[in-house]
Order: sequence, then structure tokens, then C-alpha cells
Amino acid sequence: MLKRLLRKNNMAENRNNRWLIRVLCANILVLAVFVAALPGTLLLMHRADAQVALGNAKSLRLALDSASMETYASGQPFRDISADGCVSEEVWREVILGSKVPGDFWLLQTDKSGYEVQRFLYREGDFTVEYCKEPLTYEVSYQKNYIQTKPQ
Repeated sequence: MLKRLLRKNNMAENRNNRWLIRVLCANILVLAVFVAALPGTLLLMHRADAQVALGNAKSLRLALDSASMETYASGQPFRDISADGCVSEEVWREVILGSKVPGDFWLLQTDKSGYEVQRFLYREGDFTVEYCKEPLTYEVSYQKNYIQTKPQ
């Protein structure tokens, strides 16, 4: 009689243990899939953000070209090293409003006339896009600050 009671208790414990083991195995499997998929997902998200930054840099280039033609036709200066983006204030305002880009830009180089854009740098969030006219290239870089100090 005692053996029968022990067998019934043992069988109930085995069922509980099996259920617990199955739940733990399922959780471990889900966690492993999540950990394996996370780097790929982050890579795709960074790639998509880089594509957006590249598209905004192309819009910026078109706006800069348009503004340079307008300032050349009106005889106004295009570059101003001391101003935002290294272009005159009117050009900067026209480019920002015309392209509607969320980032900042800096004009790095123009041709000898001072109106045709050869190189510029565009920064949007953690992405930097460098444009070069000859040869026509756009280079998108991802930058993350590892250490950032605050002024004391």
C-alpha cells in the first residue's frame, strides 16, 4: 500500500517536472532566437537610416546647386566662411527651406568661380555624408560617441 502511494506521488512530481522542463526549454529557445536575430535587425535599421541620410544629402545637393545658380545670376556672394554652412546667410536659409533636410551641412570646396559646389559635408544624427563631385561619390559614415564630456 505504501509503495502505491509513493508511486502516485512520484508520478505527479514527474508530470510537474516535465511541464517545468518544457516551459524552460521553450523560454530558452525563444531567447536564443531573439539574441540571434537582434544584430541582423540592428544592422538593417542602421542601413535604412543611412539610406535616409543619403537621400537627404542628395536633396541638399540639388538645393545647393539651385542656390548657387541664383546667387551667380544676381551677382551676390555664395560663400561666406564665417557663416553657418560656409555659405552666405541668404543661401543657407534658401537651402534649408528648399531641401527641408533635418541635419546640418558645411560647404567644403567650390570651383575657381566660387559658385559650383565640389564638396560638402552633411551630418544627420549619427550619420555623416560626404559629397564629392569629381568623381561623383557620396560616402555615408556612422559615428557613435563613446565618450562625451560636459563642460564644467
